[in-house]
Formats: sequence, C-alpha cells, structure tokens
Amino acid sequence: MRALLTQKEQRQLRILEYLFENSDWIHLDPLAEALDINTRIIKSDIKEMREVLSCFEIQSSTAGIRLANNNNLGVERIYRHILQDSSNFQVLRAFFLLEEPFTYEHLAQTLDVSLPALRKKVAEINHTLQNKYRFKLKVTPISIIGDEKDIRFFFAQYFHEAYGYFKWPFTDSKKDIEEFVAFFLKMTGFPANYANLLQLETQIAVNLHRFKIGATIQTTSDSTNDLPLYDQLPEFQDQLEPLAKRLNIEVNRHTLEQIFDSYTQKGIFYTVEEFLAARSEDKQVDHSYHAARDVLDNLTREFGIHFTNTDELVWHLHNTALLERQEINSESIISHNKSYTLKKIKKFFPEFYEAAVFEMMRYKSSLGQKELAHAVVHLVYTLLTHASDLMEQLLESQNKVRVLILSEFDFAHPHALISLYKYYTSKNIQFETWDKATLNVDEIMEAGYDAILTNFDVEGLKHPKLINIGRMPQLQVISELNTISLGDL
Repeated sequence: MRALLTQKEQRQLRILEYLFENSDWIHLDPLAEALDINTRIIKSDIKEMREVLSCFEIQSSTAGIRLANNNNLGVERIYRHILQDSSNFQVLRAFFLLEEPFTYEHLAQTLDVSLPALRKKVAEINHTLQNKYRFKLKVTPISIIGDEKDIRFFFAQYFHEAYGYFKWPFTDSKKDIEEFVAFFLKMTGFPANYANLLQLETQIAVNLHRFKIGATIQTTSDSTNDLPLYDQLPEFQDQLEPLAKRLNIEVNRHTLEQIFDSYTQKGIFYTVEEFLAARSEDKQVDHSYHAARDVLDNLTREFGIHFTNTDELVWHLHNTALLERQEINSESIISHNKSYTLKKIKKFFPEFYEAAVFEMMRYKSSLGQKELAHAVVHLVYTLLTHASDLMEQLLESQNKVRVLILSEFDFAHPHALISLYKYYTSKNIQFETWDKATLNVDEIMEAGYDAILTNFDVEGLKHPKLINIGRMPQLQVISELNTISLGDL
C-alpha cells in the first residue's frame, strides 16, 4: 500500500526502482523525463539517498548516474529500507508494538516532529487506511481499532516485507514461535516448507501479539472445522505447558482458534481428500468445487489444455480464495513482487493470462466475493503454479519459430548442425533444411522463415534475420537463436 508512504518517500522509491531495473548509466535529464520529476529534486533525493542507503551505491560520472549492485542483491533490500525508515510506517509500527514509553510526546520526539504535525500524520494515515483497510489508529487511548482480520493481515504483511529473514521484530522469542507453529503443523498436517514457514511464523507472531492484548476475532460455535487437533489437546497439555508459560498463554481450543484463525476457519481444508469428502455435507464447498471446475473447463475449451491434477488444483484454488487478504503475499504493502513475477509469465502467454484473470473474477463472484473480484493476483498465481504440466502445454501450443539452415558443404552438414542446436536451444525453434535441387531465393523468401542461418553468401538473399555462421563461435550462434526464439520477452 504505497499510498501510506509520504510523497517524498514514494518519489524516492520510484527513483530507486527505476535505477535498479535499468542498470545502464543515465543522465539526469532523461531520468527526470522518464519519471516526470524535476532534475533539481532528483539531485536532492540522490544526495539524501546516498547517505542512508547502505546496501547499494549510487555512482556518478560524466556518463550520468547508476545504481551499483555489487553484491547482486534483490530489490527487496530497497523495500525494507523504505518500510523501516518511513515516518508513517514508524508510527504504524509503534502503535502496533506499543513500545514503551508510548505517549504522543515520546513518539513526536522519536520522529523529530511537533505534536501538531504528528496528529496531522495520524489523521493522514487513517484517511489512507480507511480507503482500503477497515481499521484506524485511535489516539485516546492509543490503540488500533477496526476489523481484526484486516489489522492482523496488514501488519503481518508489513513485518514480513520490512524484515523478512534478516530480523525478528517481535518481543516473543522466535524460537518459541517456531516451536508453537511446528506443533500446529505436526498436528494438522498443514503443508509447509522454508518458502512459507517464515510467513506463517510472522503471521502467528502478529496474531499472538494481538490476542495477548485482548484483540480477538469474533467466532461462532460452527465457525471452525472440527479438527482432530482439539480432541487431542489434553494428551499434549503437559508437553505444551513450558511453551505456554514462556508465551504467557493457555494452550486451549479458544487460543488456537484465535492465533491460527485463518487456518482453522470453516471451509479451509488441509488435504484434498478432506476437501472432496466435505462436498457431500457442505453446499458451499460443493458450489466452490463446481465453480472452480467450470473455470478449468472453460480454459480447456478455449486453449485446448488439460488439467491432469484437477481435484488437487480445485482444492488449492478453493483455499486460496478463502485466504486472500489473510495469508501473507496474497496482497502486498509496497513490493508487488508477486504481481511482477506474474507479469513476466504473462509475457509468454498473454492471451491465456488474460483469460485466467477473467475466469478468476467469475470464480470469486460466484463465491460471494464480488466486491473483491478485481483482486485476483493470488488466485491466478495459484492456477499458474499449481496446475501440473500447464507451462509445458502452453509452450507446446505456441507457434514455432522457423529457422532455415543452409550449407555449401553437403546435404549432411545442416542436419548435423540441427542436432547440435536442438540440444542447446529453445524447444520453440523448428529447424528446417533446403533439400530441393535449386536454391531459389524468391521461394526461400516466400516461405516466411523467422531466421536463416548460412555458411556462405547467397546472391540476392536479404532477410532481417540472415546470419552468416561460417566463422561465428557456436556459443554466439546458440545465443542468437535463443534471442530470436524469445522474441520480445
């Protein structure tokens, strides 16, 4: 949610992102034109960023400026810097963690702003928050009020983006949180590995903090699944007692429902077998199943692809739809990394991608999420990554890049080259030879080849991708072919 950054912070973030994504030297005038920012302001921002941005070096020369990424770091370092240093997010973080002493006077002194300026800042934060999230900062007493699920999701996402693997920002021990999460995973069978374990631990740390200050989510008697975990709790009370004392909680059903709320809510299933079995008893689950199947059937009819793990994929889509805006990375604060990743995939399959977006909007609407139907990044990501063999099928269905190979040696030489190039180049290339008795230039041109490789000059043959490979290193030939096959990617 970049709107929570100040205008200056948003501007500096745009400058840093542009320099990160465009590694060549650039003069200030074209940079100012590209970003629509005054050159004088860019100079001032760069001077300030040089002093505080330790992970990257902003270099200057007669060629212009550039961002030197000598350690090959990810853009996430920039996002962490912005989120940790942002004055608005410092206010949000302080409200959430209730750092002591927590008074307006102390916070104003920490941020080096006046009390009126701080009150104005809180008002601006609340105005921005309420446009997208259903909570706000309350001044008297100092607290965060509103929809508890949105509060928990927002801060879990914030702490994950701002600190990631590099720092644990919570007062509860990371080791204790890890043990608590490990217990839940073991008892429920919820699938987790390094990729989502830290996300889960961050989310649980946020939920635990809110629970311990008395901020709870409203639940009803039938709001959670009848998990075997609850029946087994008495057997593990002695084992969990030391952990409960360290975390200052009682480990019971109410505690687990509150802290693991997203994953114990009604409608979330840990295995595909549980999901399918619930269809006969739960009309909503059955409706979700058929709505997702309709989505897959529509994509099959339009693009001729086959989903080989249909039930498993529908299960993933069902859980994803319920966990949007609850699960970390289902919606970002400022990074947009998942959206950026999907855009790169979209380059390969633009028509399928747009169709998938449309179908996921229909799916969300059918589940009663019409007001959030436009937010389908998380669902599209699940479809593209959890469907077995989908990428292979989409790649196979693409039009082949046709490459003609000519040789002045003999008929066998082009075939030998094709065997070599096929091994090292994209499967999207279709290699052909000219086996006719006459080398007719007009006929070759009319054949519509995307590229022509030859080891001799052919009188009158002109083609935008005519490559003489006679003395060209093989690595360069392979590079040229792969570049042609990838097109505008």
